[in-house]
Amino acid sequence: MTTLETLSFVGKLVYLGIFLVERPKDGENKKKEVKEMVHSIVKTYGIKLPVPEPIFEFMLDFAIDRIVDSLNKTIWRKAQ
Repeated sequence: MTTLETLSFVGKLVYLGIFLVERPKDGENKKKEVKEMVHSIVKTYGIKLPVPEPIFEFMLDFAIDRIVDSLNKTIWRKAQ
Protein backbone atom coordinates (compact mmCIF):
# COMPACT_ATOMS: atom_id res chain seq x y z
CA MET A 1 0.00 0.00 0.00
CA THR A 2 1.12 3.52 -0.67
CA THR A 3 1.34 6.09 2.12
CA LEU A 4 -1.97 7.68 1.15
CA GLU A 5 -3.70 4.31 0.88
CA THR A 6 -2.41 3.35 4.32
CA LEU A 7 -3.57 6.59 5.91
CA SER A 8 -6.94 6.32 4.16
CA PHE A 9 -7.35 2.75 5.41
CA VAL A 10 -6.47 3.79 8.97
CA GLY A 11 -8.97 6.65 8.71
CA LYS A 12 -11.69 4.19 7.74
CA LEU A 13 -10.71 1.99 10.70
CA VAL A 14 -11.07 5.00 12.99
CA TYR A 15 -14.57 5.73 11.65
CA LEU A 16 -15.56 2.09 12.06
CA GLY A 17 -14.17 1.96 15.59
CA ILE A 18 -15.98 5.14 16.61
CA PHE A 19 -19.30 3.76 15.44
CA LEU A 20 -18.69 0.37 17.06
CA VAL A 21 -17.90 1.76 20.51
CA GLU A 22 -20.53 4.52 20.55
CA ARG A 23 -22.51 4.74 23.77
CA PRO A 24 -23.51 7.64 26.02
CA LYS A 25 -20.68 9.39 27.88
CA ASP A 26 -17.43 7.52 28.73
CA GLY A 27 -15.45 9.46 26.09
CA GLU A 28 -11.92 8.66 27.23
CA ASN A 29 -12.59 4.92 27.48
CA LYS A 30 -14.22 4.92 24.05
CA LYS A 31 -11.21 6.73 22.59
CA LYS A 32 -8.90 4.17 24.19
CA GLU A 33 -10.98 1.32 22.75
CA VAL A 34 -10.85 2.81 19.24
CA LYS A 35 -7.08 3.25 19.46
CA GLU A 36 -6.64 -0.33 20.69
CA MET A 37 -8.83 -1.59 17.85
CA VAL A 38 -6.81 0.30 15.23
CA HIS A 39 -3.49 -0.87 16.69
CA SER A 40 -4.74 -4.46 16.85
CA ILE A 41 -5.78 -4.49 13.18
CA VAL A 42 -2.55 -2.79 12.08
CA LYS A 43 -0.52 -5.37 13.99
CA THR A 44 -2.63 -8.38 12.97
CA TYR A 45 -2.35 -7.59 9.27
CA GLY A 46 1.24 -6.36 9.37
CA ILE A 47 0.41 -2.93 8.03
CA LYS A 48 3.54 -0.81 7.83
CA LEU A 49 2.83 2.67 9.11
CA PRO A 50 4.27 5.48 6.98
CA VAL A 51 5.18 7.59 10.03
CA PRO A 52 6.99 6.96 13.34
CA GLU A 53 4.83 5.63 16.19
CA PRO A 54 4.71 8.88 18.24
CA ILE A 55 3.50 10.82 15.21
CA PHE A 56 0.97 8.10 14.42
CA GLU A 57 -0.35 8.34 18.00
CA PHE A 58 -0.75 12.10 17.62
CA MET A 59 -2.51 11.66 14.27
CA LEU A 60 -4.79 8.99 15.74
CA ASP A 61 -5.77 11.19 18.70
CA PHE A 62 -6.37 14.14 16.39
CA ALA A 63 -8.45 12.10 13.94
CA ILE A 64 -10.63 10.58 16.66
CA ASP A 65 -11.27 13.96 18.27
CA ARG A 66 -12.12 15.68 14.97
CA ILE A 67 -14.37 12.88 13.72
CA VAL A 68 -16.27 12.69 17.02
CA ASP A 69 -16.63 16.49 17.09
CA SER A 70 -18.04 16.41 13.57
CA LEU A 71 -20.44 13.57 14.37
CA ASN A 72 -21.59 15.34 17.54
CA LYS A 73 -22.50 18.40 15.45
CA THR A 74 -24.31 16.42 12.77
CA ILE A 75 -25.48 12.81 13.12
CA TRP A 76 -25.39 12.59 16.91
CA ARG A 77 -26.74 16.07 17.53
CA LYS A 78 -29.57 16.07 20.04
CA ALA A 79 -32.89 17.46 18.91
CA GLN A 80 -33.47 20.94 20.24
